[in-house]
Amino acid sequence: MFLRTLIATLILKLSLFSCADYWDPNSIQYMFLDKKDNLFLQFSEDLNDPSIYNQITYLYSEERKKQNIDEWKKELKDKYSYEEIEDFIYNKNLRRLNEIEAKEYINFVYEQDNCVNNSFGETKPTRCTNFIPKALKKLEDAKTDFYKQRYFFLALRMAHYHKKNPLEIYNKYSYLIENSNSIVKDWIDALYAGALIKSGEKAKGVYLFSKLFDEAINSHLALYNFFHIRNQNDFDLVLNLAQNSDEKAKIYVLRALDSSSNTIEEMKNIYNLDKNSKWLNFLLYRELLKSQTYFNTYDYFEEIGESQNNIFYSKYIEFLKTLEPENRYLVDLSLVYFNIYSKNYEEAKKVLNKLLEAYPKSHEVRTASYILYLQFLEKIDKETENVIIDKIEKLIDENHTSNTTYEYTLEVLSKLYKKQGLDFNTFLSQNYSYIDYTALDLDKFRMFEEFLSKPQDSKLKTYLQKKYQNLTKNSQEFDYAKVSVLINNLKFKEALDTKLSILDTNLEYNPFNGLIRGNNRSGKKNEMTIKLFLNKIIEIESILQKNPISAMDNFLYANALYNLSYFGNSDRATTTYRSVAYIHTPKLQEEKLNLALKHYEIALNNSQDNELKAKTTYQIAKTKLALFDLKYDKDGYPQGLSWMYSKNQKYFYGSDDKFYEDFLLKDGKKYFDNLQQNYKDTKYYKELLKECGDFRTYINNK
Repeated sequence: MFLRTLIATLILKLSLFSCADYWDPNSIQYMFLDKKDNLFLQFSEDLNDPSIYNQITYLYSEERKKQNIDEWKKELKDKYSYEEIEDFIYNKNLRRLNEIEAKEYINFVYEQDNCVNNSFGETKPTRCTNFIPKALKKLEDAKTDFYKQRYFFLALRMAHYHKKNPLEIYNKYSYLIENSNSIVKDWIDALYAGALIKSGEKAKGVYLFSKLFDEAINSHLALYNFFHIRNQNDFDLVLNLAQNSDEKAKIYVLRALDSSSNTIEEMKNIYNLDKNSKWLNFLLYRELLKSQTYFNTYDYFEEIGESQNNIFYSKYIEFLKTLEPENRYLVDLSLVYFNIYSKNYEEAKKVLNKLLEAYPKSHEVRTASYILYLQFLEKIDKETENVIIDKIEKLIDENHTSNTTYEYTLEVLSKLYKKQGLDFNTFLSQNYSYIDYTALDLDKFRMFEEFLSKPQDSKLKTYLQKKYQNLTKNSQEFDYAKVSVLINNLKFKEALDTKLSILDTNLEYNPFNGLIRGNNRSGKKNEMTIKLFLNKIIEIESILQKNPISAMDNFLYANALYNLSYFGNSDRATTTYRSVAYIHTPKLQEEKLNLALKHYEIALNNSQDNELKAKTTYQIAKTKLALFDLKYDKDGYPQGLSWMYSKNQKYFYGSDDKFYEDFLLKDGKKYFDNLQQNYKDTKYYKELLKECGDFRTYINNK
């Protein structure tokens, strides 16, 4: 049972994340903090995770491109648009570029580019190091610092990559960037730091990388080169190079950004240097950002690590209480949230009241106040629903939308609705972004239609009504859900009377087929629309009202009922989503199968044709097997998934080794023996022996 539960969970997770990113449990689902411009404060995840690294380097490349184009635009006296310069530099489309020096530089960049940026599968050019003296000659001949600095960068990069005395080149030409504000200075500083590490001056190189961390465009290199620090001795060597407390604090921050670090200890180190350090605030915000995963609802294994989190929350609260910076904003905001996480709501309220008094216009503080309000809720009614909307609307301004706040609110309310037994309200609060129609039985679907059309009695319900009206407007999925729930409840006439265009959808197989194959999924495809099926089955119902013992009509009607069940060929007409691992609406499946049995028995008892009687007897056995399967597993997992984890070496059907044997003892043996004893001479019996492996196995082993 555990294995099947695990496999079903994995199937769910794979279906959720196929063609998409894996959901990192450190990613934030609901963000209640103001976003920061700092690159490292935009991610709650492990910054060394490959996917985060790729995102950070992508953002860097985009910003680098923008700033580089801006500098070129200025150098070229604003003669060209942003798009034209982008075309010159990044597409080498130089037809409209008139400046000869600019053309020469861009051509040279492309000429030597593969020596430092060769793509996979491309052959690296030979004699790459010849480009170094060429770049230096062009540097000397350049008329402006703009081009001199850029040729300096190209020469230094080539020398660094090919280990051709990059430090000599840097020492000779570093004067060119001493007072530069160009992004080229950041590029050259990074190359110099890297060259020092390659030359063996690891501590100095890492220290110079750390200087990029503050405002350099390539600040990410400070973090991603900190891995060179392997132990405390290496760390101390870097720290001793720092010129002041701010530089030391940056080095502590870089160590703190490693996911295995003790962030509290690093904060203490920074606090001891300067209790008002901006780097202390940096780590306070990042820790608060990471903690927002507390509100996530996507984690399927959320219980794992919960006790560890509680221990950290308590420890972190105690640490925060020791801090006394001049500006307590982030300290107190952190205390509010971490007390919420620890369910110390009264303590959170005390701190929050001070923040509201000091920062009455802060959106972060007012949002925290609303989040705390939600934690205090014990029940939900119409009055509370109105208060909630009033509170949310006060949080909306030009810089803050309400989506996240609404979404988290509905997550909280869904639990309260469920606790109060308000199933339909629970559905409304859980499906606001994507409707899971499988959660609606016929009664709830009718309630949903009424909800969409009638005025609501609270502001929250009115908000939800508009959301759902937008989701269902001109929605084929809604139409299909309506038709399928009616068919699943055997409301054939009502389904036909909807006259929805979805009725013209083709059914994959003929639902009136009763074949040897267990699920009847064979034969010609897409020959019957839903509308044609409904007309036909309504016609059969009409015939049976006049002649209830018609053998063929009872047989066809029973086939249709079986095929509309989970075990047949047309159950996709009864649900918007069919799982191979779980049987939907089991009570309705049982009703359909029992009704099919009733009509098969009538057909069997009133037929004079032995071929039809043999066929009907076998269909009864199939239906009995489906009912046995339906009831076999208390958690609703079908035994038909034998291809995934079958232990049965004798019979094909069934994942449990005793399943088919138990079925034979209960029902199957009776009908199989009947077929052998009474219909052995029929053509159908011979086809059964040939095509049905489990029937043949039983007969041969008698």
